[in-house]
Amino acid sequence: MCLTALIIIGIIALIIFLIMMIPVGADIGYADGQLSLSAKVMGIFLQLLPKTEEKEKKPKKEKKPKKEKKKKEEPPAEETGAEEEKEKKKKKLELDFTLDEIVALLKTVFKGLGKFRKMKVDRFLLHYIAAGKDPYKTAVTFGKINAALCALAPVCRERFHCPDTDVFTDITFAEEKPFIEFGLGFSIRIGQILSVVFTILFGALWILIKNKAWHISEKIKEKRRSKRRPKAALAETE
Repeated sequence: MCLTALIIIGIIALIIFLIMMIPVGADIGYADGQLSLSAKVMGIFLQLLPKTEEKEKKPKKEKKPKKEKKKKEEPPAEETGAEEEKEKKKKKLELDFTLDEIVALLKTVFKGLGKFRKMKVDRFLLHYIAAGKDPYKTAVTFGKINAALCALAPVCRERFHCPDTDVFTDITFAEEKPFIEFGLGFSIRIGQILSVVFTILFGALWILIKNKAWHISEKIKEKRRSKRRPKAALAETE
């Protein structure tokens, strides 16, 4: 019995490991004002956008007219408005975060996102030709985009592995509209996605629990202080 149980556990663990190692990804493209999107699972592409032409749907059967039910008398608008406001107040969650807690939350998010450094970028394409009615604004925009690309390039090289990169920028004063062509294909294992999600989720949850515990302790302290105040006032009068 023990041997069969161990074999079953081993098979389940192997299946989970293989699922975690499955590569998934997406391929995004933009050209001539049209967006394209494809999902990728184990190297197989599934086109999501633009949607393929669907087959002609069969004509729907005409539904029989339903009998009209008697409408209930609605309460006055003033009463319903007051009730809605009370419900909204009850639903609100009081979370007064300090600066340290906000910083801790941001650190948790960035810590989780930092695990995406191993993500493989299959391709990155960016063709941009600056153009516009105002030559000065066009030149300024062209300079800003080139500066941003120069700043991001070394960071992207450190965090991502991209064997196929095609970046091209230019400027023209003969056209009024800029030309943009963009393409991005990436893949990542399911295990890496879950690792990032759990890192952010549990880190943020721990900070929220500490915040809630601090609020509860403050309320208890405030109640104790309020109880002591009447006794102190009586002692002063005597």
